[in-house]
Amino acid sequence: MRLYFAPCGIGLGHAGRCIAIANMFKNNAKILFSSYNEAVNYIRRENFDVEKVPEIYFYEKIDGTFDLKRSLSAGPKIIINFLRQIGAEIHLMEHFKPNVVISDSRLSSIIAARTMGFKSILILHQLRIMIPHIKPIDKKIKQKIKDHAERFILETLGSLWNLSDMILVPDFPPPFTIAKYNVVPSNRYLNKLKLIGPIIPKYPWELPPKDEIRKELREKLGIDDSPLIFIAMSGTLTEKKYITEKLIKILQDFPQTYNVVLSRGITDNNNVNRISKINEKIIICDWVDDRYKLLKACDLLITRGGHNTVSEAIYYGKPMIIIPTPAHSEHQGIAKSAVNMKIAKCIQQYNLSKENLLSSINEILNSSGALLRVKELENFASKFNALKTIYEIINKTI
Repeated sequence: MRLYFAPCGIGLGHAGRCIAIANMFKNNAKILFSSYNEAVNYIRRENFDVEKVPEIYFYEKIDGTFDLKRSLSAGPKIIINFLRQIGAEIHLMEHFKPNVVISDSRLSSIIAARTMGFKSILILHQLRIMIPHIKPIDKKIKQKIKDHAERFILETLGSLWNLSDMILVPDFPPPFTIAKYNVVPSNRYLNKLKLIGPIIPKYPWELPPKDEIRKELREKLGIDDSPLIFIAMSGTLTEKKYITEKLIKILQDFPQTYNVVLSRGITDNNNVNRISKINEKIIICDWVDDRYKLLKACDLLITRGGHNTVSEAIYYGKPMIIIPTPAHSEHQGIAKSAVNMKIAKCIQQYNLSKENLLSSINEILNSSGALLRVKELENFASKFNALKTIYEIINKTI
């Protein structure tokens, strides 16, 4: 069996999902990854063969906000890199000869697989691309133009996503769909679409009890029995750098009521396991090797609102504070969904302060209603095992 994985290299979530799938086949398949940006180092750290293909990226401002003007000006270069990426994928597939191509949100690998006659499975939760904006749209005509433009993009991309043999959406069905504003399918591929639940690399019941993990963390990190807050930032390097620096400044003057572990989410330095302390209760890590232990041990998760991280928090029964990137339509939509499901509070980046953060932390941790709601969704999530479903689908596809 030969499996070819092609995750999107913007952020680490897409690569993380593919790594979880690849681990199931590690002992009985030949596996090759192709990706770009920081995902390449992440995949190598997980001991998989990976080939770097031409990068596709979009410009960001210093605060992580999408820079529309610079990205539009770089349009021709992005198109050229996309075509180069298709060529690189064709070259790699021609030599590797996969039984099936598994693409996570990558159009180039789907086109290459179709061109070469290989079967392909697409993993995609952002079916509808929403046009980003910071200021509210106050005129009906502007909203109407935006809606029509997004529908045009949906159907145009739909005809291309339809080149895959199957489309798997790693999200929950209504009413608990996490990316409900993005999980809007095109009519072009409805017959190929399957909702499978989020992809979780490690389930909470596969780990030791919470008390055992807390004891381990006390010995390793020196935390005490106070409530534990885990801050796990996702997104691009620019997004993560800006928000973690802002949070670290806030934590400098944070009361020692809580234990706090903050992960910068950085994989591409020579001292990735470096740990520093603001004080005995506030710990800063560049990277956490087993974030699932921290996720199970913590009492509250603070996150950007990435799809994978929010999914994991639901499986692990953790309430959240979400600080979405401004104008990041996916993060903003997921934050809105989580707030509506009453499992999270949202703080916009421009409103982030010590006072607002502490107020939200205290409100969530002292709310029996929020904790009961989180437990309800945890029980609902336990019925879904996306990895098992994907394992069966890949075996049937080959």
